[in-house]
Amino acid sequence: MKAGLRSGRAAGFSLLELLLVLIIVGLMVSLAGLSVTSSGRKSYLVEGAVNDFYRLAEYAMDEAQLGGFDMGVLLERGRGGAGEAYRYQWLQRQGEVWARPPRDELLLEQRVFPPGLELELEIEQVLLDLETGRTPPQQDRQREPLRQPQVIYYSSGETTPGVLRWRDADSGELLWELAWDLLGQMEMRRRGELDED
Repeated sequence: MKAGLRSGRAAGFSLLELLLVLIIVGLMVSLAGLSVTSSGRKSYLVEGAVNDFYRLAEYAMDEAQLGGFDMGVLLERGRGGAGEAYRYQWLQRQGEVWARPPRDELLLEQRVFPPGLELELEIEQVLLDLETGRTPPQQDRQREPLRQPQVIYYSSGETTPGVLRWRDADSGELLWELAWDLLGQMEMRRRGELDED
């Protein structure tokens, strides 16, 4: 009888052992949760910024047509509070110059995309450098950045056709793509595939 109790006792776990295992599993689950949460938060921030840009582009196009003036967006790469990041500014043609739109609070402020992104802007099938605003052959001749928009929404309803891509800076993975045609019809694509939302 004593032998049977001993073998049963040796085969089981003590309460202390079970508690130790539960603590270790709990720590592993919480660490995995933190990892998923931080990458999920970054994904959420990127998606929000991309959707903001898309909605503002639609709004700027409508404003250009209804107001009878040209609107444009200037995309740049530069240093911000969080390091290297891409930013954009909506501009309105005022005579011969481009300036911030007067009286339009929604389009006035400069906006910054979350860090950790690489942007590619292709206008009429030509890839632009967002640091100088020029195509590669032009960069050798002139180094100062341009201060005029790369994408223009004309008051006639037309726009410069192009594609804007957001990539993960570390992996190069395509996250989002916004394409538009000459008539300003836009398509948002998650990872290059048409987004149904």
